Amino acid sequence: MLSGRAIEGELLMTERALALQAEYDLLVDDPSLYCEPASASRVWANPNVRIAFDQTDEHVLISYEFYDLRREIPLGNASSLSDQPSTKNVDGTYFDKMGSSFARYEGDRLIIESRNHSPGYIRTSRGVPQSANTVAIEELWIDEETLRLTHTYIDDSLFEKPFVVDYSFRRTGEAEMPLYECTDANYDWFEQLNAPKEEEKK
Repeated sequence: MLSGRAIEGELLMTERALALQAEYDLLVDDPSLYCEPASASRVWANPNVRIAFDQTDEHVLISYEFYDLRREIPLGNASSLSDQPSTKNVDGTYFDKMGSSFARYEGDRLIIESRNHSPGYIRTSRGVPQSANTVAIEELWIDEETLRLTHTYIDDSLFEKPFVVDYSFRRTGEAEMPLYECTDANYDWFEQLNAPKEEEKK
């Protein structure tokens, strides 16, 4: 489970990215409104939901409580990439905003490289975009009792330099992965929070 908040590195966006960001409306364009992941970064950064790891001889398997997502990532190299997204939910719906991935080990670190993304948002709160050109690299390792993740987004069409987000995760000690069962997410809470109070309307 996420421990603390994700930490962003320097964000230098191109004119194209800034234009996409300027057109972004959180209350309309966030895929979370439709129970869809906006990007892998959005999924990793969600607080208070569980993440589980498993591995076979051929795949790394990552299960997210958030949206009941399941990533099946082949171990190998770029030749292992599929045109099909690596992520689906428990109902079998695939999500191309999560990209197609392959994984490898470098020493004690797991490296996941993802390509073939559809347009989405790395940071939905501010509309930081991803595109079909985006390459994402996730580097995971254990630091004592903490799982560390450095997530690097490379896309010359969007970023003047790679955009990096760092995460830390803590063990929950739980063996079960409960279902999230998202249904028609919405931002009613946000609108209510920002609505004028009755006395202010008068």
